[in-house]
Amino acid sequence: MGHIYPMLPVCKKLKERDKEIEIYFIGTTRGLEKNLIENSSLFEKKYYLDSQGFRRQPSFYNIITIWKYLKNYFQSRKILKDLRPDIVVGMGGYVSGAVLKAALSLKIRTAIHEQNSVYGLANRYLKQKVDRIFLAYDLEHNSKTRLVGNPRISEIYRRYKDRLDENQYRSLLVVGGSQGAARINDLIISLKDDFARAKIKVVLITGQRYYKDKLNEISAVKDQNFIVKGFVQNLAEYLLEARVVITRCGATTISEIMALRKVCLFIPSPYVTDNHQEKNALEIVNREGALMIKEHELTKENLLSSIVKLMEDNKLRSKMINNLIMMSDITSDEKFVRELDEMMMLG
Repeated sequence: MGHIYPMLPVCKKLKERDKEIEIYFIGTTRGLEKNLIENSSLFEKKYYLDSQGFRRQPSFYNIITIWKYLKNYFQSRKILKDLRPDIVVGMGGYVSGAVLKAALSLKIRTAIHEQNSVYGLANRYLKQKVDRIFLAYDLEHNSKTRLVGNPRISEIYRRYKDRLDENQYRSLLVVGGSQGAARINDLIISLKDDFARAKIKVVLITGQRYYKDKLNEISAVKDQNFIVKGFVQNLAEYLLEARVVITRCGATTISEIMALRKVCLFIPSPYVTDNHQEKNALEIVNREGALMIKEHELTKENLLSSIVKLMEDNKLRSKMINNLIMMSDITSDEKFVRELDEMMMLG
């Protein structure tokens, strides 16, 4: 889902400016993205390819991955030959490598967008070959790169800008990501009585897998000030109501944190490629926009003390919020569109 969210506000901007523009989507059959795209009216045509990523350990699974990549490449060539688009933009993810490779073979202008603070596998391969590299973070400087930010920030800020100053009770939102984070969930549940004594209301979004595995234990928690959910459709609504947020450090979540100016404790996942979540978090932490605890350093004591500090230290909160405002580019979608215009004019 993270690869799709930055694309949608850019497509909306393009459609607002020119209702005749034709935008096509090529994505994967896997994950939640298909449901999101199917419900969108932004695209004239939508195509879904059966793709998958590589695993770190050598396995037969990776042989299937290579076969699917080759199949996706030839499928993409056929689609692009029929559509003849002016530009193909890759947003990262499993399927983008094959689609961009097909576009390059057909001499179609190409660009990629990297949302994270380190290049993903597909973008790392493609960045030497494409015409433009759009960056959310200041990763490198050359004739191809353009720092445009993450358009998700623009979208969320504009949607909720009139509600940013709403008063928040002593409320804590904990988000483990779509797959959850068992270590974080376990610690938060174990601190339930401490939160009650500190008069902190908690909303814990565990991830569906954890929620199902611990359903009996979670069902026993009957407290209107300690709410446990497996998944929520609109995370931004929950972010708005929180005084403090604890979360993993995916690109989309960080963008929403920045757009809504939320005081945050990052706990990056140690299980991701190239440790990109910690690197994402450090982009904010090093500019004093958030705190971070690495998962292997996490204890009940330092977790609780960090939460209380972020709840009560108004000077720290004010500094973090001001720094988030300075870091958040609320015109990212407009920058993205201007860069696409420039590519079109260059022919």
